[in-house]
Amino acid sequence: MRSWPVPVRCVWRSDVAWAALGGVLGLGFLVSSWSWLAPVPLALLFREIPRRTPTDTFKLTWLFGAGFFAAHLLWLPSSLSGFLGPGAVILSALLIALLASLWGLTAALTRRLLGSATLWGLPLAWTVMDALRAAGPFGFTWGSLGYAWAKTPLVQVADLGGIALVGLLVALSAAALVSGRGLGQTAVLGAVLLAAGYGLTRPAAPDGTQQVLLVQGNIDPRLKAAGRRTEELTHYLTLTAAGLRAAPASLVVWPETAAPLAPTTAPVRRALTAVPVPLLLGAPTQDAGLRNSVYAVQAGQTLGRQDKRRLVPFGEFFPARAALDGVYRAVFAGLGLPPLTGTVPGTTIQPLILGPLRAGVLICYESTFPGVARALVTQGANLLVTASNDAWFGPSTGAEQHFQMGRVRAIETRRWWVRAGNDGISAAVNPQGQVVARFPRGVAGAFTAPFGLAETRTLFIRWGDWVPLLAGIGLALMWGRQRWLTWRLAD
Repeated sequence: MRSWPVPVRCVWRSDVAWAALGGVLGLGFLVSSWSWLAPVPLALLFREIPRRTPTDTFKLTWLFGAGFFAAHLLWLPSSLSGFLGPGAVILSALLIALLASLWGLTAALTRRLLGSATLWGLPLAWTVMDALRAAGPFGFTWGSLGYAWAKTPLVQVADLGGIALVGLLVALSAAALVSGRGLGQTAVLGAVLLAAGYGLTRPAAPDGTQQVLLVQGNIDPRLKAAGRRTEELTHYLTLTAAGLRAAPASLVVWPETAAPLAPTTAPVRRALTAVPVPLLLGAPTQDAGLRNSVYAVQAGQTLGRQDKRRLVPFGEFFPARAALDGVYRAVFAGLGLPPLTGTVPGTTIQPLILGPLRAGVLICYESTFPGVARALVTQGANLLVTASNDAWFGPSTGAEQHFQMGRVRAIETRRWWVRAGNDGISAAVNPQGQVVARFPRGVAGAFTAPFGLAETRTLFIRWGDWVPLLAGIGLALMWGRQRWLTWRLAD
């Protein structure tokens, strides 16, 4: 290996350098075409880990991770400040520290358990870690490695193993850049070339034969939080009527929480009879608590409802609310915030049926979870629909990150995906992940886009999260082999 001058080595090994390197990776991650170079900074981290003790490994990986997530989630404090005030900075810092700690623990445990096999164990460990941090009520998928290649042909292999398979290829590429063993590098290069070829030679997706009207109200979410108004419903009905006059559509989609009341209430039901085509709309539901729901409505009649299951921690639900209610109220009062409310998660998941159309609804945050889309398609969904409200993101990259993550769900399931956002991003994406229609953010309007129905069952739909499972088995085998070698040397 090349020996750098002492001053360069000192700067490189400083805490600032590791945090800066992670920040470089985080700045363009997912939203920039340059994010395909993600294996390069990751390789510099992987190169250093086998040379360090587990304690040092945790420190340098934590610094790298803190820099990565601070840059990648740069939008978070301003987004949360709308309802958390000054507490948004504190909560953002805690989240970044926690995510960096998960990276640090993953690297340190791999270093401790695998010893000399650490380099090739890191890609497997990262794959398992990314899967685990998406699980449970605190699941959070931002920063999963596979999204680094979301804008390349390599992302097409997601229909085989989900975004986890893409992430494994990213991490293996980083290890191959470091490894001096020709066999390992050749194997990884071959896998990446095969993945690229798979993406480049995929047959074109069929054109959308139907039209959807995506209605974008562009209502300030802070006004909604201050109290719902009947004018919101009138606003959406007016936009919908104008859109249908301009172009016919077989489906209308309104964003998350577009209506102030559920369509099962008399005034909303009467108003919705003015919409002559099937409608999917977001609205609150009072059912054993407040729920965030999307309803299927036709001619004013409610045909089905899907409640949001994956809630945003500390935004839509507050952990241990019953036990910590007094603490939460004191904190909110101290920050000068309105009393906390929160919503109740849904308990079932099934498509909303509108004739031959079976809409798998991913409500906002849910579009970042591959498992939710897979469960809907397994239940028979032939179209994916997202109703969202990304106005909290403001002009930051947060909305673009959210959109690009959801776009991968179309590839994993080979379904059309249509998305209506309060202030955007409203768009239609075909089963190849190509954006066939996308409309400007920050304007009120109703936009027509093509879509189609699909019945394909991809390998990811049939087998699920087989990649993290296989990675876990691989780690166990590597650990067993390392223990056996240690025992033989000690014998």
